[in-house]
Amino acid sequence: MESIQRFARHSVLSYKALFGWLDPKVYLFVMVLSPLSQLLFFAMLVNYVYEGEDLVGYIGSNALLLCVLNSVFGIMSVVTSDRRMGTLHLVMSSPANKASLFLSRSIAHVVNGLVTATLGLLFGIILFQLSISFKASMVLLLIWFCSIFSACGLGLIVGSFCLWSSSMHLWSNLLASLLLIISGANYPHARLPEWLQFIGQFTPLTRGVVLTKEILNEGNYSNVLPLLGEELLLGCFFFAISLFLLKYAEFLSRSQGTMELD
Repeated sequence: MESIQRFARHSVLSYKALFGWLDPKVYLFVMVLSPLSQLLFFAMLVNYVYEGEDLVGYIGSNALLLCVLNSVFGIMSVVTSDRRMGTLHLVMSSPANKASLFLSRSIAHVVNGLVTATLGLLFGIILFQLSISFKASMVLLLIWFCSIFSACGLGLIVGSFCLWSSSMHLWSNLLASLLLIISGANYPHARLPEWLQFIGQFTPLTRGVVLTKEILNEGNYSNVLPLLGEELLLGCFFFAISLFLLKYAEFLSRSQGTMELD
């Protein structure tokens, strides 16, 4: 029980360390209003292009994509903020289990992404006067949690890339744009070229978008368990790769005598 409390406490403290210095109004604009404006733009665009057909599925998919800000930029900051402040070498040299350490730092961003996606869905429902059953909403929360977890794993990989590159914003924006295109949130995934569809099988949020559309548009729950299992395995794989890359960064720091890696 004590280890669980320590895990939760570290997750909350690390999240506060990243955003606690922000003015509440700035946090509101960046983490709430900016994602909602993104959803409004794509919802209006989809509503115009498809003339309102299957609109609720597209709104739900775009609501899920709102977590990109948390899963990519937030998780990337877990590594880059320590590097910028000169504390990364203390984190990496500590005797604490690195898998538990970075997983606890990621959980708060998963929850924050889930809250942002939920707010986006509620915003779309109210704006376009749509309705979603209680069963669908509960299943969506589970699907989105797994999808955001997977996206956070990929975000941590990008964060580890930033140890070798100073262009961290280039990597993060590139990943965010890639997830927006490949996920198929604003068009049928089958319309993508075959090679992009293949890449989409190895990127997070793609399965979450598919399940969101199937549940909200068709009421189809048959693919939830298999696709959800694949998404969880993908997320665990991403976290394992990110820990390997961070371990390699730790090795370089010992051989070069620095954790800055510039």
